[in-house]
Amino acid sequence: MSILEEKKKTRRKDIIHADAVKEILDMSIKDFIKKYRPPSTSYVTVRRGTKLYNVLKALATGHPSIIIIIDEERKPIGYITDHHILATFQRRPRPRSILASFSLSQISIPIEKSLDIPVEDLMEKRPPTIRLDQKINDLVRMMRSLNVPAVILIDEKGIIRGVIDRRFLIKTILNSLLGEPFMF
Repeated sequence: MSILEEKKKTRRKDIIHADAVKEILDMSIKDFIKKYRPPSTSYVTVRRGTKLYNVLKALATGHPSIIIIIDEERKPIGYITDHHILATFQRRPRPRSILASFSLSQISIPIEKSLDIPVEDLMEKRPPTIRLDQKINDLVRMMRSLNVPAVILIDEKGIIRGVIDRRFLIKTILNSLLGEPFMF
């Protein structure tokens, strides 16, 4: 086989792989979920008023990438990641200005007392959500721009329907590219 024929064959392989990725990126999130079935263990939902102690127990017993705070209608109102919790217990110097932003990490309170803090005092108030009818490409852009480990999937009424995390998304795209199961 000549070098020219070999290059053409390699280009055809690259085009096939590019088409496989493009096919995934152009899929609706709903179709993606049906086809690839992301694990439900990547998130935990808790209601407003849940104490930090219970959130820590949920983190310790599983491996959720995100904890979602929901209202009575199962609509996401906030979220917490393990990073947020670590930042809560990190001690930082107090701000010199009263106008500086407030954070629990700026107060010196014993850890035992902080375990009784309700999650809404710690949560990020704008959860990263995306509708099921949007494309995977939109999901990737959102994860990238917000730098979040996971995005909450909602239906047209704003009710949580699941979560897709970055790790699962990468694994799925790699499986498609390689044509074989990819283990983490």
